[in-house]
Amino acid sequence: MRQSLEATDRLVVRKNLEISELNSRLATKDETIAELGEQIDRLESELASREPTQPETSATVRTDLSKVEAADLLNQLKGQRKKTKADLGDMDAVLDLLSQLWRGEAVP
Repeated sequence: MRQSLEATDRLVVRKNLEISELNSRLATKDETIAELGEQIDRLESELASREPTQPETSATVRTDLSKVEAADLLNQLKGQRKKTKADLGDMDAVLDLLSQLWRGEAVP
């Protein structure tokens, strides 16, 4: 009976040590989570305080679109699709349609 009690005591001591170790690991994880939460808050604040360098508006897109030349567009297309049958007139028509869309005009 005495050996059984001693064995039980040793088991209890071992389990208490395991619990203590797990509590320590849990505390470390809690600290890490808290630090990451603070880091997220700081990054969100920085992001909110930054002004966009160039907001993507329809006016910006229209300006960029007006700079695109049909010949450049055709060259890019042929660079990606060697066997395309599109010609300069097709690219000019595509640019006209895109311009109409950005201006909010009805496209035929």
